[in-house]
Amino acid sequence: MSPLEYRLASLVLRVLVLFVRLLPVRRRRVVLATARLPLLEGNLLHLHDAIRAIRPDVDVALLLQPYTYDLAGKLRYLARMVRGTYLVHTSGLVVVDNAYLPVHVAPHREATTVVQVWHAPGALKRFGADTAGGLEEPEATFLHRYYDYVVAPGEGAREPWSRALRTPVDQVLPLGTPRTDRFYDTAALDASRSWLLAIHPVLRDRKVVLYAPTFRGRGRAKHGTGALNGRRLRERLPQEYALVLKSHPNLDPATQPVDGFDVVADPKSDMNDYLALASVFVTDYSSSIFEWAILHRPLVLVVDDLEAYEEDPGLYLDYRREMIGTQVRDADGVATAILADDFDVSGYDRFIAANVGACDGHASERFVDRFLPRHERVDRRG
Repeated sequence: MSPLEYRLASLVLRVLVLFVRLLPVRRRRVVLATARLPLLEGNLLHLHDAIRAIRPDVDVALLLQPYTYDLAGKLRYLARMVRGTYLVHTSGLVVVDNAYLPVHVAPHREATTVVQVWHAPGALKRFGADTAGGLEEPEATFLHRYYDYVVAPGEGAREPWSRALRTPVDQVLPLGTPRTDRFYDTAALDASRSWLLAIHPVLRDRKVVLYAPTFRGRGRAKHGTGALNGRRLRERLPQEYALVLKSHPNLDPATQPVDGFDVVADPKSDMNDYLALASVFVTDYSSSIFEWAILHRPLVLVVDDLEAYEEDPGLYLDYRREMIGTQVRDADGVATAILADDFDVSGYDRFIAANVGACDGHASERFVDRFLPRHERVDRRG
């Protein structure tokens, strides 16, 4: 978003807020909002399901409105922000998993609570207001303002979450990341595996090597990486191994090479379904490492640009001393590590405790109990 676009959009929304504030707050309405994807997934999906199960008496409104960079997409986004502004300023609880303009343009009412449940499961690469290069305008002015609380995956993430999301550390609550609950649910993991094998029969009876690199760059300039040559990896591994590519959902798929892979997953599909199926996870700086650790399965990290990534955007963890997994620089290194099958998972429990210690399978339930306590009496008229 350019400075001019922000000024125009914020002016429209601030004027709207003046009128919306004349309307009553519906305390029994919960808003789940994201500008990341057009579908419910990740933390918001798990919270939605938990709210429906534990507090069926409250209303849930969904705002699933991804931001795009073309002019028509920006105009559609602004129009949807009008509805978002109305709901943010007339609802009892608002939950977001990323930056969300209607939350940031103006303070919300005292009767409303706004909670950020950041979509990443742990503090790996620096983000938000805490990147090594800092924020540029207009994000430096408006991004990550007016949260009442931020939910963190554990004690170890409270300080990074506080800096990145511009929220005092005493308002950062280590309740756990809701999306990690699935990794403690055997039935959910089995369902994910069965579903993927049904739509990708080529993966049946094979060891699945999942490659899911994160993006490079920022904003419109985000791009994939060519660090792992899929064709070369396919040549090195026997056919008992199936190669699956899952690129980042906010990345233009054309920027990520796909040659050599048996399956190229839809970038917007649920990453955790593929983690449930995989035998080996290959990535670089993806925060999915924290979820993978819960499964205690082999991890390979392709870190050919580690020094550059440490400079921008920066990392919260020292890859040389604090990271789990086997680190390599290219496809040959990945193949050698997989074929040697000498992975050490003994440090995974320590890694989990240090970084995502509150992710124990009950994060969604804790969130509901904290912000929608079961003993609360709800006025069904409002």
